[in-house]
Amino acid sequence: MVRPSKSFLFDVLEKKLSRLPGEIGLDAASAHFKNRKMFKTDSYYGLDIDLEALKKGISRNIFPNTFALYADLTKLDLLPENSADVIVSTNTLYMLTCQDRLKAINNLGRLTYNSFLLELPIDECLSKAIELLYKYFDQVKVIYYKNIFCRFYEKIFEKNGFLGSHPIAGLKPFRLLAWLISRLEFLTCFTSFGNESAFIACSHKRDVKRKEKFDLSKLSLIDNRIYKL
Repeated sequence: MVRPSKSFLFDVLEKKLSRLPGEIGLDAASAHFKNRKMFKTDSYYGLDIDLEALKKGISRNIFPNTFALYADLTKLDLLPENSADVIVSTNTLYMLTCQDRLKAINNLGRLTYNSFLLELPIDECLSKAIELLYKYFDQVKVIYYKNIFCRFYEKIFEKNGFLGSHPIAGLKPFRLLAWLISRLEFLTCFTSFGNESAFIACSHKRDVKRKEKFDLSKLSLIDNRIYKL
């Protein structure tokens, strides 16, 4: 089953990441490294609080220089600031309370040396999050998505809040239809009106004198290429 809104999100994310090479890429709340193939950095670190998902990502990943960080987004003090060239966070921050969401954004903003790409819900916490991002970055660009057309399509096939593998929606014609509906997001992404999510691209980190080393020496190696904070 394809969510039209997610198809739009990952198209935008892939385009952004294609222009962001560097040494260190950090995928915050990576699950089993769903975004790995889009990163163009020399090394990739998938960070998640789900250890089993990290193990799964490591075991089946064919990309070189791929590592895992077993950690909580609200507790990243051991990672050095200005050390990750590119940081991405998708499909996770919306599940946190506003307080924890802002704490996670603050942590990731501190770690970022160059670019920070994140997805947030359009709610009462969004303005606070954007204000916090401007604390770290000179440029904060917001792209709105998940419009009424995508939500209507997704609602038809949802069950208990999840899409799953619907026998009809999984067929090729419906997957094509979902992709076509996702293209409508490009017509409505310039305003928050009628949308439920925001993709935010941050760049030009403020007051950075140099890039720090992404040093994990203070962390314990608990499994093959998996570090624990």
